[in-house]
Amino acid sequence: MRIFNIFLVLAFLSSTAYSQTDAHYWSHQFGAHGLLLNGAVISSALDETSIYYNPGSITLDGNLGFAFSFISPTYSNLSNENFLGNGTSLSDRGLGFSPGFLAVRFRPFKTDKIVAGVASFKRLKSNTNFDDRIVDNINPTDVFVFRSDLKFNRKKSEDWYGLALGYKINENLGIGISQFSVWHGQSLELDFTKEILLSRSPSSIVQSWKSKFDYNLDVHSGWISKLGLSYVADNFGIGLTVTTPMYGVVRSSASYAIDDQKLSIIDTSFQVISNRASLDDATYKSPLSIGLGIDFGFGKYRFFASSEYFRNIETYTLFSDTSDTFDGVSIGESEYTISLTSGNEHVLNVAFGIEYLKNDRMTYLWGFRTDFNQSNNLMINQSAEYLSSTPDIFHISGGVLKTFGSSVFSLGVDLSYGKATGGRQLTDLSNITTDNIFTFSGDDSVESQYYSISIFLTYDFIFERIASSRKHQH
Repeated sequence: MRIFNIFLVLAFLSSTAYSQTDAHYWSHQFGAHGLLLNGAVISSALDETSIYYNPGSITLDGNLGFAFSFISPTYSNLSNENFLGNGTSLSDRGLGFSPGFLAVRFRPFKTDKIVAGVASFKRLKSNTNFDDRIVDNINPTDVFVFRSDLKFNRKKSEDWYGLALGYKINENLGIGISQFSVWHGQSLELDFTKEILLSRSPSSIVQSWKSKFDYNLDVHSGWISKLGLSYVADNFGIGLTVTTPMYGVVRSSASYAIDDQKLSIIDTSFQVISNRASLDDATYKSPLSIGLGIDFGFGKYRFFASSEYFRNIETYTLFSDTSDTFDGVSIGESEYTISLTSGNEHVLNVAFGIEYLKNDRMTYLWGFRTDFNQSNNLMINQSAEYLSSTPDIFHISGGVLKTFGSSVFSLGVDLSYGKATGGRQLTDLSNITTDNIFTFSGDDSVESQYYSISIFLTYDFIFERIASSRKHQH
């Protein structure tokens, strides 16, 4: 019980993340080797992170203990050109902490062939904010002026709680399964105003569109299973994983609120829509993924390579609702339908790492990985479309792993950068006319740039050694 008491206490201390990368599968890595090698550990994640990376290798490490990633300050910056209209420039920057990882492995029976583990970590936490105002003349005449305001905020978070069990077939080959309980939440707030006014009398409105829309979606909880197979020898390792899509959701819910007003003096029209509702049925999907890793050693060096393929997710409806916005009070037609759809493209990420064993107490590690955007799209009533604005991101990392008795510390840094052109505009606030004011206009002219720097410190406490660990692992 002492092991689990330690685990529960540290679970409350694990840090959370602030990030703008809400459309990526490899946003965060975990543990000493996972962070320093930038995720290139599918073949032999020989520490507590094997619960996540490859449960097939849970039994192939000679050390049992708990791992704790607890200090990872991260500064990130996402800048976009033309996101809200040609000529606009937006930047979203922040300083926070990357997700913590907490896990423990133990022997549930009096045999070295079976090892179990539990883990708690935040797989994703993002917060993207944009806020802008544009005021200008409507070309080619100066009779009218337009004023545009937009506030956009999108959040996502996902917590994983896992139980793993591995079986050692022989000294070099292991199989295992991790069962994760996944708690997912996401929200969006879109608040914009488009107004056309008389230039000589800017208080006189010609046309106006004011709209506020927000939603929240929660999944409590879904299940994801990861199957793993791992072969590890002194100078060679290979691993294979299969991760299922989310299934067996216990409870899902959503809520939304909309307040929309359109006014046109030109054709003397006025339209108002206002509604809010809570729904007990919502859908969230995650992809099937297949991972493959390999590593091999030469003298004091060991080289790692991993890849993971994420299958695409066809467009699906997160939630849909048709309701009477006046609850039967109005004698006229007052029904309104709201639907939210989403989908992802397929992604193949790769990672490479190098490990140099300086001596029995100190190891240097370097890593590189891709974190490609899966082009997640979000569409409101098939009109307002948000396509993720973050580019494909590339990471490099490096650091040192040092052993003190039964404890292993690691200290390292991760640098990331990405740039892309041709992204989808959320809307074009710089091109408002009397003909398109009531539409979501925009083109594919967005240029985005992202960079971040993270410093991380991990701690792995070994409370039992059940066998000799591999030559290049501690």
